Amino acid sequence: MPRPKLNVVVFWVVQCAAPLAFFVPLRWPLVALALASHSLRILGITLAFHRHLAHGAVEMGRVTRFFWAFLGTAAMEKAPLWWAGNHVYHHRSADREGDPHSPRLVGFYQAHIGWFLDEVRYDTLPADNPVLRRFSAYAEIRWLERFYAVPPAALALLLFALGGWPWLVWGFVVPTVSVAHSTFAINTINHLFGTRRFATPDDPLTALLTFGEGWHNNHHRYQRAARNGFFWWELDVTYWLIRAMEALGLAWRVQPVPARIYAEARPGRLRGAPPALEAAP
Repeated sequence: MPRPKLNVVVFWVVQCAAPLAFFVPLRWPLVALALASHSLRILGITLAFHRHLAHGAVEMGRVTRFFWAFLGTAAMEKAPLWWAGNHVYHHRSADREGDPHSPRLVGFYQAHIGWFLDEVRYDTLPADNPVLRRFSAYAEIRWLERFYAVPPAALALLLFALGGWPWLVWGFVVPTVSVAHSTFAINTINHLFGTRRFATPDDPLTALLTFGEGWHNNHHRYQRAARNGFFWWELDVTYWLIRAMEALGLAWRVQPVPARIYAEARPGRLRGAPPALEAAP
């Protein structure tokens, strides 16, 4: 039986270390630190890995992209192009043969975390992967792809240097676990339960998770959109960040939801439309 790779061992060590939080006296500053660490890293995943790299829903410059991709890589969900490249295959074959993490095909554990740790089947992307073709030309992204262990290790060392074990546990271990299972739940819980606004091949839940990623049925209907919460009452923090970046000139070509997509929504599911629908590109 082959030995597990070091990064898989480290991943499980961090996961199993989460109960250490019960042995650190709980203080509000530590809770705030955990929330900040969770928020910044999950935004790195939702903004850089997902909406920018995987879907091209928004464009940004190399420095801005590296900043957010570095934070996303610090979440210990492997490398940005690997993450985004596999996500493309999920959309091509959602809940059908070829989907790397469909709970309906491979079971809950394999869909939730087993596929992520399967370094025989999913470790290498084919050369014709669209994410690789577009972004592997950038040296800084190739560096993150090769040294994806550096951002989480640097964050862990920094937190330990600044605050010792309490900061390491609450600033790194606890939010690393919460980010991992929040994003993995998009693959599993969101494809097993809930209601659907659009008739898509997958079977997702419409829910408030991971800074806007939980509006999963919307996203599967029109993955190019920069917003997953199609309506004002659908909380989408990542989209708010994108609009703020656009106002500052840090993001552009923010892809809207076409009016025809709103028109396709199932009768009775909507409580009205926003004041002005965004025009189709």
